[in-house]
Amino acid sequence: SGGPDYGIPLGRRDGLTFATVNATLQNLPPPFANATTILSMLATKNFDPTDVVALSGGHTVGISHCTSFTTRLYPTQDPTMDKTFANNLKVICPTVNSTNTTVMDIRSPNKFDNKYYVDLMNRQGLFTSDQDLYTDSRTRGIVTSFAINETLFFEKFVVSMIKMGQLSVLTGNNGEIRANCSVRNADNKSYLASVVEELPVEEAWSDL
Repeated sequence: SGGPDYGIPLGRRDGLTFATVNATLQNLPPPFANATTILSMLATKNFDPTDVVALSGGHTVGISHCTSFTTRLYPTQDPTMDKTFANNLKVICPTVNSTNTTVMDIRSPNKFDNKYYVDLMNRQGLFTSDQDLYTDSRTRGIVTSFAINETLFFEKFVVSMIKMGQLSVLTGNNGEIRANCSVRNADNKSYLASVVEELPVEEAWSDL
């Protein structure tokens, strides 16, 4: 989609359990959160304001359900939202409980670029958690710098993504190295057996 290429540090072990819905929601700022909430939540994971703004830039691609932002439209419109942008969203989401979806970046929805930040500067951020990054004085300058300089955004996004990938790393005998990234080894015994049977002993050991 046009985003930056970067090397991912190797060696991280996989967990033996999958996150519950509640645990996931507790660790992800909701779309209606303001900058203070987002900065506070992510500060507990050692993310600074630049990390927060850079990671939010992932919203340059993807879609959102209406229910994630219609409280900004109904019953009264959020004054920080551009009027034309709001009117267009009301066509897509005619009620507060609409089940429709819309793109998160109106300028280049299918390209990973810095246009998300240009959206924010034009009061066209979809979520409160997006637009408040430009409203809040602690993050406004960072938004502006990324809107002006896409290379800077890419550089900071890479740093923050690698940083996020190193949260709560399992070491030693904790976790496992999965044969299939999306399936725990305990649920994947037939796959492991077939790999071992098909390879010479030395190669099988090196692969595992």
